[in-house]
Amino acid sequence: MSKARVGLLGLMFDLYEAWPQLKLDMAEFGGQLSDALAPFAEVEFPGVCNTREQVEHAVAGFEAGGKDLIIVVLLTYAPSHIALPALLATRLPIVIFNTQQLFEINRETQGSDTTRNHGMHGVQDLANVLLRAGRPLHIVTGHYQDARVLAEIKGWCDAARTAGHLAALRIGLVGYAMEGMGDFGLDETAFLAQVGVEVHHLSMKSLATAAKSAPQAAIAAQMTSDRQRFQFDPGITELEHEASARLEWALREALVAQGMRGFASHFLAVGAEGWLDTLPFLAASKLLAEGYGFGGEGDVTSAAAVCMLQALAGQANFTEMFTMDFAGNAALMMHMGEGNWRMARRDEPVRVLRSTLKEIMEVPVDPLLLAFTLEPGPCTLASLTTVAGGKLKLVVTEGEVVDHPYIADLNRPHYKFRPDGDLCDFLTRFSLEGGSHHQAMAYGRWASTVEKTAALLGIAYARV
Repeated sequence: MSKARVGLLGLMFDLYEAWPQLKLDMAEFGGQLSDALAPFAEVEFPGVCNTREQVEHAVAGFEAGGKDLIIVVLLTYAPSHIALPALLATRLPIVIFNTQQLFEINRETQGSDTTRNHGMHGVQDLANVLLRAGRPLHIVTGHYQDARVLAEIKGWCDAARTAGHLAALRIGLVGYAMEGMGDFGLDETAFLAQVGVEVHHLSMKSLATAAKSAPQAAIAAQMTSDRQRFQFDPGITELEHEASARLEWALREALVAQGMRGFASHFLAVGAEGWLDTLPFLAASKLLAEGYGFGGEGDVTSAAAVCMLQALAGQANFTEMFTMDFAGNAALMMHMGEGNWRMARRDEPVRVLRSTLKEIMEVPVDPLLLAFTLEPGPCTLASLTTVAGGKLKLVVTEGEVVDHPYIADLNRPHYKFRPDGDLCDFLTRFSLEGGSHHQAMAYGRWASTVEKTAALLGIAYARV
């Protein structure tokens, strides 16, 4: 997880150059604002701007410096036209922070205090002209030392960082999406155009060649590490383990070489093509733990959603709502054999098992997988899906991973998710909003930040 890169644009009226000390005071305030944002943002404050030329120079510097976001602060009142051209031209998202140094007006307040603290009507001026010109913007109002206000600013910073991450994302696809599963059917051009995610097709022939030619020393080290870290079922053979390890090595090498941050694969495509010796269940679980996105059945949208939550929370998981638990107001969550093992319960071992679904998998070597249940705690689920008109949409909910022991007969990663509120109402609303049957999951309550991310990307959002 990294900090957002923020350009702080501090505006002031050039008329106030008549009071030389005022500009110095406002520059000091800009430094105080930078310090307030520093825990969650890398802030560049180029100084007080009070002319159109100064604003244009500052914004050009933000763009050249690869900033994620421009935060505009009216240090005093400033007429909107000094900032309008540059803010219309920039591709960077804009958040206006409607704040001031003064916290309270009382009987001791002096006229000079109001001179230093009257940016509020400059915000109204600037917001009006930007909206009139059709430029999207966002506003946060409150005192710059208020923790709740800073949390809102942090949300926009995290959202801007995440939106930028998605806009540069490449996802690999092994095979093709599962036929007949229409909810994650995708127009790859629309995916690139609307959120910036590029889909790259990974050749199974190339992966097979790489797996066979993987350095024996690297595979041996990988297998030794697995044996030290995970609890192996006694019946698993070295041949089975090596086949999964070689495919894992080949996938990791391909992702690194081609600059991809995630992948999706479909078990029937792997079997039908016949190039790979096994399925990448073990690889998916380990790569998820390393920060790569993953989507099952060739679902690149869920792989991108996992990448989004990784950018926000650090660790994220691919998941699916499987069976309703009415008694516990929860849903059993699991898939075929993929899950982020770093999110597993810390009081139980992570097991290496042979998949029990081999009857529907046509591969020469039985795939291995990691089996575990998840650590309890508050969490967020996110579905990135397509709705009417080919528009992308994020459907998000919050709840908790239930404190529940490992269920031995499930033989794969699983856990219980309890939504905030009634399970039945949640499931009805989730489907009516178009949420797909694959989701990304991360610990923490991120719905508000995901909503901001959707706003910056210009896509629809629903919280259920």
